[in-house]
Amino acid sequence: MDQLYMLRAFVAAARYQSFSKAAESLNVTTGSVSKAIARLEECVQTRVLLRTTRSVSLTDAAHSYYLICCRLLEELDEANRRIAMEHEVNGGKLSLVVHPMLVNGVFPRLVRRYRAIAPHVNLMVSVQDHPANLFDGRFDIAILPPQLVEQSTVIRRTLAHSPRILVAAPAYLEQYGAPESAAQVANHFLLIDPETRKKNAEFIDLYEGVRKVSVLPMSSMEGDQLLLRAAALEGTGIATLPETMVRDDIDRGDLVHVLPECTASESSIEICLFYAHRELISARIRMFVDFCTEFFRAPARSTVIDVMRVPRPAVRTKDLEMIS
Repeated sequence: MDQLYMLRAFVAAARYQSFSKAAESLNVTTGSVSKAIARLEECVQTRVLLRTTRSVSLTDAAHSYYLICCRLLEELDEANRRIAMEHEVNGGKLSLVVHPMLVNGVFPRLVRRYRAIAPHVNLMVSVQDHPANLFDGRFDIAILPPQLVEQSTVIRRTLAHSPRILVAAPAYLEQYGAPESAAQVANHFLLIDPETRKKNAEFIDLYEGVRKVSVLPMSSMEGDQLLLRAAALEGTGIATLPETMVRDDIDRGDLVHVLPECTASESSIEICLFYAHRELISARIRMFVDFCTEFFRAPARSTVIDVMRVPRPAVRTKDLEMIS
């Protein structure tokens, strides 16, 4: 007979002071518990339980033995729980939906660091800029602006805020010049995020600090953020995009932050993490949520939080001529 089972039967019988209750807790028969106790006593050459028709109790010789067995079984059960949780955290499938603004810079770094600590998780990522449903079984976690997730029954954590800024390729600014004020932006070909343009209006609002400047573009193109970024990199015009999305492009010199004191919206874009509210959240999801929160919080990790706050000088045409 398995010695571990004999110890569990002994501890259960001593705890409940009943063979029948011990059997019920172990989901076995009373006879099986009785046989296990008898076999244990034979192995240790000591009576461990006193049986009467009314009760079961520890013998004097078995008190310390019982405490040791309890501790051993608790440590074994804890070890089993830990290894099971470790397997759950480092394996299985995790489905994410992510907004396009994160894909160019921040999210690839997040993925690399997460894969380093959870290499066996099957990470499935979808990129979309339309609303996501966290209850249809398709996604475990969403990293999106808050208006794209129905929030009545989900958990929400704000990760960061990103202003909409103006950017252009150095080649475009070299050819057409850099605007020196928000009003001068109207003379350029604008690549406009649809959310920047007011509904049913031809003009857009730009903000120089707290001052609003309404601009009527002479020429413009609207599209999703991935399209606008690609067009800006090709030198098509000046784009209004979340700084999170183009920060790496700016740092590499592929794009220039035009009019750093100017933003394309009064408020910044909020980047939030969402997951469905359930009584039992898997360790894999909980670990990823904690990892994301720490990733966006830690300033030393060069995430979007700190770089958004650093003002950068405007690039003028004569500066570009000197560089070239």
